[in-house]
Amino acid sequence: MRIRMGRRHLMLGMATTLLVGLVAAGVLAVGGITAWEYSNSNAFCTNMCHAVHPEEPKAHAQSSHGRVQCVECHMGRLGTLHLMALKMTHVNELWGMIVGYERPTHGHTMRPARDNCEGCHLPSLRHSDTVRLKFRYADDPKSTETRYKLTLHTGAGEAREGNSKGIHWHVAQDMTYGALDAQKQKIPWIQVKDADGKVRTWFDATDGVSRQDADKLPKQRLECADCHNAVGHPFANPADSVDHAIQEGAIDRSLPSIKARALAIIAAATPEVVAGDEQARGAIIDKLIADAAPKGEMKPEVKAAEASFAKEMRRILLTTSFAAKGISWKSFPDNAGHKNFPGCFRCHDGKHLDAKGEAIRLQCTLCHALPEVVREDGARTVASTVSPDLEPPPSHAEPNFMHDHRSKMDSSCTMCHGPIKFGKDGGAFCSNPACHGRKWPNMNLDAEAAPPNKAALAVPLPAAPAGGERVAAAAR
Repeated sequence: MRIRMGRRHLMLGMATTLLVGLVAAGVLAVGGITAWEYSNSNAFCTNMCHAVHPEEPKAHAQSSHGRVQCVECHMGRLGTLHLMALKMTHVNELWGMIVGYERPTHGHTMRPARDNCEGCHLPSLRHSDTVRLKFRYADDPKSTETRYKLTLHTGAGEAREGNSKGIHWHVAQDMTYGALDAQKQKIPWIQVKDADGKVRTWFDATDGVSRQDADKLPKQRLECADCHNAVGHPFANPADSVDHAIQEGAIDRSLPSIKARALAIIAAATPEVVAGDEQARGAIIDKLIADAAPKGEMKPEVKAAEASFAKEMRRILLTTSFAAKGISWKSFPDNAGHKNFPGCFRCHDGKHLDAKGEAIRLQCTLCHALPEVVREDGARTVASTVSPDLEPPPSHAEPNFMHDHRSKMDSSCTMCHGPIKFGKDGGAFCSNPACHGRKWPNMNLDAEAAPPNKAALAVPLPAAPAGGERVAAAAR
């Protein structure tokens, strides 16, 4: 009986130990999974680990990727074991978090976009043209409205077969480049390999580096994030945000010179003036807005409009100011476009030449239709659409056509574009304010830069082909 009882106690002890072990293992497994999930959450990334840039979470929440987790882009959608191994390579960032380091303005540990972006964005998907409508307001007393309509040739699929056209043509190619800076704003060296093995290289001799040094630069393959670099953390130009607020009605345009007043407040809110934590920045911004506000008695409706303006300006400036001094929205270039930063003009600037001396094509219509502009005061540009009945002349396909077209104009241009009228005030195709009425980063499209070719324009118009009058009318 004693031996039997001993076995029973032994079995009971073994069962108890096994049960306790299983419970402990279950608790550890649940705890481990919970800890792992938390370490991959936005809360951990932005608060526990990367609190060095506190503005990023708010920018991310307002982006088109606001529901995409940080790790999905920064580490990728990989297997758990792969992610664990990859996360260990980021341990070197821990020391910087402990002792402090300069606020980063770009990500340097991103996974290749072809591994990340294309996990959601199917590269072979066919895209239709995209129509963008932008509203801009002048700094005159009426804050005059100008409406811009732009049709973007986004590009179609067949991505890895070289058949893609439009903007997405770029990622369909075997294209590499060399950049001089971490934010990839200066790209002196570009190379494209065709499907048949032909290699073509372009070099910009004005970027401050020799051809020999440019050849030695680390080469990167062009990918989605080289243009769409701000999709995760966009920091908008506050002046553009004011235009958007006016268009949506958050800022009342009936207030006198309201756009001009907003621009004055933005100019006063420099990175040196508006810095610190959110509370400190909010107090500084409130004072700048109050100092610019009209004095004296106001009607109730005007007072309400002023309060709404102050609230919206506070929101805009808080999202475009930073805790660290010297950091502003300008510290984060957005390469999708070319309005506030060089963007497309990093390569399409007429300065990158190949061995034959031919530039990368500087032709706006490769990526978008010519912009249509409608001004509130009645002046408007010619519609950007041209009848498909006429084939563009060979000059339109020349690499530097956008630089040179002014000097090559003659009377035949009127067949598609209507009367020739130089300037930037609208009313005719060649005085389009969307092209000539502003300064572009890294680009000079000044309509007054050179005198028009008056002799060529004086030549009588040649006989138009059948339907030519209809085409000319449609262009006008």
